[in-house]
Amino acid sequence: MPPRRRRTLEPPRASARPDSAPPPGGAPLFPGLTDLFSWKEPFLIPLVAMLMARIVMAYTIPEAAEDAYITFRYARFFAEGHGLVFNPGQRVMGFTSPLWTVWMSLGFLLHLSPIVWSRVSSIAADAVTLVTVVAMLRTSVSRASAWVFGAFFAGWPYFSAMAASGMENGVMFMLMAVSAALLWRRHALGPLALAALALSRPEGFVVACLLAVTARRRDALIAAALVAAGLIPLALYYGTVIPQSVFAKSHIYGTPGPLAGKTWWGWLIPRPFERIGKVVEYGHLVVIAVLFTPALIAGVPRLWAVRTSGIAQLALAGLVVWISYALLGVAYFYWYMMVPLAGLALVAAAGLPAIVRGAPVYIATAVLIFGVYVDAMSVYFSRTDIEYMGFGGVADYLNAHSRIGEKVLLEPIGIVGYNCPLVLVDEIGLVSPQVAERRLQGPGWYEDVVRTERPDWLVVRAGTLSSGNAWAGVGAPFRSPEERMALMQTYAAEDTVEPSRADMALVILHRR
Repeated sequence: MPPRRRRTLEPPRASARPDSAPPPGGAPLFPGLTDLFSWKEPFLIPLVAMLMARIVMAYTIPEAAEDAYITFRYARFFAEGHGLVFNPGQRVMGFTSPLWTVWMSLGFLLHLSPIVWSRVSSIAADAVTLVTVVAMLRTSVSRASAWVFGAFFAGWPYFSAMAASGMENGVMFMLMAVSAALLWRRHALGPLALAALALSRPEGFVVACLLAVTARRRDALIAAALVAAGLIPLALYYGTVIPQSVFAKSHIYGTPGPLAGKTWWGWLIPRPFERIGKVVEYGHLVVIAVLFTPALIAGVPRLWAVRTSGIAQLALAGLVVWISYALLGVAYFYWYMMVPLAGLALVAAAGLPAIVRGAPVYIATAVLIFGVYVDAMSVYFSRTDIEYMGFGGVADYLNAHSRIGEKVLLEPIGIVGYNCPLVLVDEIGLVSPQVAERRLQGPGWYEDVVRTERPDWLVVRAGTLSSGNAWAGVGAPFRSPEERMALMQTYAAEDTVEPSRADMALVILHRR
């Protein structure tokens, strides 16, 4: 009996179909119930694994990310009828996602914890992402590629941490995937998904414009009308549709270019384990780069072969966001990695079956992902615990010693702002445009802001008081050591939260 030939996986041939053509061969875009609940197809097992991974990580991380509480405060005030404001009476668009902020306010109207509401919403969004992307990969590339993406998206710990963070980036990628799929299929809901994507984040608006290029003109126009219906009220209310955080972060943190943005791309170079500062994601991804990077390179031609498909459009959108971050050297915040990593993983999933043969490599990779997940649980818990112990400690002290309506100047405005009924002025300028504008004018900004705003309380890093250096961003806080010492004549230090953290400890000062 002649030996059986091994079946090789070959990329589908490129076709001459228009960009918005439906799936080839009349195949359905989304799986039927039979496929969805079959353990032989790349849906059920990844979905179950994803749900388990997300639940375990949510249990391990008791609190949301610091910046999520900024959105929570906006959403709570909106639900209570105060408007979309961070400080009552101050109309500043300090949130980055109108869609997510309004969705969070719905949770408050339902009397649900914002942590529970955001996590349930994010896990549901991840499930939609997994099914949508896996279905498109199975249709346009191969079943093996669909299995690879499903397993990585389900098990890689970063995605579980994102679902627990309270941030909107996972929902943004879900909208990217759904928009690409529906527009490719010319579904009636395509324009609605595209409009929601445009309102999800500033990057979502850019990606929506990119996807609209290959959409039917009718769909693009309907989506544009829906986006305008969402942006016009924001423009009338705030006087702008650009979030203040975009201005503040781009100017205060800067955009120093690709060499300074190594965090976005350096982990793709295979080498021994390395973790840059506190960037957990970098250290974990370096470990898998020896397999991830070759698969990424192999995936490009495979997706190019089906470049008119929805999956190729989605991959391109994710790569555009990643390249933009890397070239500009955008300051790294871990939730920003969601869209780039998911987009790169999609390309790598398309390429991995072309360079790997046999089960042992896949089994070894699965074991590696599980090991990284176990390591990540304690690391992500530590990150959240440090934030909440420090910032939560400040909130507890201010709640015990301040009066409602008093003003505080500080940098960590999320947890403190959500838990304290005070007027907040933030050092970065996310909700305080006047601070961001003053910082760009040079040294002495801290003293000038204190003199102008006359806050009752100051919360400042111990290192800033001892050295005079800014904790983050441009501009020296003081013009001279004498100016820094003069501040201590006006404000008295009342407490230090977590003094063991040395220069990172938070000092609470009260106006004398």
